[in-house]
Amino acid sequence: MTTTAADRLLLLPEPNLDLQTRAALGATAYRVAEAGEVLAAVDRINRAGLSGRSYHEEFLALGRRTAATAESALRSGRSAGARDGYLRAAKYLSLALFSVLGSTRPADEPTVFAEMQACWHRAGELLDPPVQRLRIPYQDLGLPAYLLTPPGRPRHRPTLVLANGSDAQSIDLYAFGAYAAVERGYNAVILEGPGQGSLLFERGIPFRPDWEHVIRPVVDHLLRSPLVDPDRIALTGWSMSGILVIRAAAFEPRLAAVVADPGAVNNWLAWPEIWRRLADGPDRETVNRHWQQTVLPDLGPAAPLLAKRAEIFGPQFLHDARTGRAPQDLWQLAHTIRRFRCDDVAHLVNCPTLVLGYEDEALIPGQDALLYDLLRCPKQHTVLTAVQGAGDHCAPMAPQLRNAVILDWLEHTVV
Repeated sequence: MTTTAADRLLLLPEPNLDLQTRAALGATAYRVAEAGEVLAAVDRINRAGLSGRSYHEEFLALGRRTAATAESALRSGRSAGARDGYLRAAKYLSLALFSVLGSTRPADEPTVFAEMQACWHRAGELLDPPVQRLRIPYQDLGLPAYLLTPPGRPRHRPTLVLANGSDAQSIDLYAFGAYAAVERGYNAVILEGPGQGSLLFERGIPFRPDWEHVIRPVVDHLLRSPLVDPDRIALTGWSMSGILVIRAAAFEPRLAAVVADPGAVNNWLAWPEIWRRLADGPDRETVNRHWQQTVLPDLGPAAPLLAKRAEIFGPQFLHDARTGRAPQDLWQLAHTIRRFRCDDVAHLVNCPTLVLGYEDEALIPGQDALLYDLLRCPKQHTVLTAVQGAGDHCAPMAPQLRNAVILDWLEHTVV
């Protein structure tokens, strides 16, 4: 008996909000959410009628209530309860952040991010050992990063750098990789690169496609640390960063291994084909006129999600998003996204590479096999399935299984 996409658990009728919510349920494995709290919120949202607004308001309120409870526990000296509360509050506020562009106050995006980030930082201070907040030299900015280490005396250890995707936050990578890596004796470095975290929401800095210029200073920094074994630095790229880490590995020979999760080769291929054809029009004026007159008026409730997907690619798209508009300049958006690819450099990767794929992959279907075929290095292709409970993008309901697959492979590869 097989399980199909139509058979899987559906919490909410909108696929993207449903995916985010299922990932929150999955994160309960690492105490980053509480199943009862999430499901009660889902029930209230469905009873009220699902919309970007109702989803945002429900999880914003839940996140704030949870943060207030954590603060009360901390004042009373209950540090373990405070730690767990702040972890959950950060997760719930990340859901509010994902959906804020669909609310009545899209300009509040930086404020919601700041609330979420504060909870993540407070939780990190209460972990044992506490999370070390890093500022890695990068241009004139500095890359924010978080170093998690195993208990015990400081010593050289293998280190896993976790590069986030386009819409998740550091709290998500804590559950999808970092916690499990530390349990196995690794250092874990959660990275906020351009287009992510505080660089995007506080400073308006977009993604860049040449991710080798992001990872190179990270490796430089780690090689100077007495905690890091210089011969055992591995890199994972989650979601959209599955493309970016392959590009980085093509030009960074000091990596011991890389994981593309999931494997992908070209971000533009993940966008609707009808939009891609429209963007191939004769000139910018023609493309944008058709886009604004024939596509944007019919987007309806999908407009905030499009704004969310586009805001990472440039200041004009971030401005559109925070003023409650979908991106107006399809010509420029397409020109930018086409640069996010690794099919032209994948053959240059020399380190061992794990390519993950997911049955019923909703966002970038089929690209894991394309990447695997392009690689010329030692490689493995693993597909997680719906029967395992690990189908769909990044196995939202099975982080323990997904983490075990990656870490088992690393333990056999990074020796």
